[in-house]
Amino acid sequence: MPALANLGLSTRRYALGLGFALEGLKYFKYWVAAALVLSFAVPLIVSQYTDITLSAWFYTANAGKWFTAFVGGGFVYTLVPTMVAAGLTRRELAVSMGVFGLLWSLLLGAIAFAGILGERAYYGALGWSQGLDAGDVIAPIGTLGDTAAFAAHYPLLYLVYFLAGTVIGIASYRWEASGWLLLVPIIPVVFSLDNGLYRTEPVGPGWAGFLGLFMDDWARWFIVAAIVVVAAGLAAAAYRILIDVPLRSKQA
Repeated sequence: MPALANLGLSTRRYALGLGFALEGLKYFKYWVAAALVLSFAVPLIVSQYTDITLSAWFYTANAGKWFTAFVGGGFVYTLVPTMVAAGLTRRELAVSMGVFGLLWSLLLGAIAFAGILGERAYYGALGWSQGLDAGDVIAPIGTLGDTAAFAAHYPLLYLVYFLAGTVIGIASYRWEASGWLLLVPIIPVVFSLDNGLYRTEPVGPGWAGFLGLFMDDWARWFIVAAIVVVAAGLAAAAYRILIDVPLRSKQA
């Protein structure tokens, strides 16, 4: 990633956001590769003992959402003192994190999208059923078009998880003792919207998605719109906290 001194003042915030995304993907590339291998190898092993009726990639992609939240929170928590000490303003860092979040979500969303389509072809070739655990029944995802439509929301979901992690991360830096408590209202809202969108429980604690029980009758487009609104609110909250965060001097 280029040094701040080598970047123009007017564009360095965007260049850094791009750099964060590329370096993050480069750093975690083996994690992504391992997820791909395991998602396609484990069903092959399990098929020796039982019929395959569940999409392994669905659960891998959901675990990736939590991973994305940790990336957003971990990066901002670490970068605040480092980048500001290097000469970047808080406002520039906020914009850089926004660019990072958008690109990271698009990159991982594209991987998730390609992965579930690849899994569909893989399962079809082996005569398996690509379905979801919808409580009492296994619900098949459906045709190729259904699968593509199902996966189309991944970039948006990754973005809202990234923003949720970022808000919690910067709040934890801003208010050391109590900032992490923001996860109490944030997690149920984000998790429940995810749950409501797919009509199934994503990977994670079931209690966190309890609000999804009230979304059974909501139209899919309405839930997507709600996710966009929540993402915008989280972005505004992260920006507001970050530009006002005080820097703590190191203790001697």
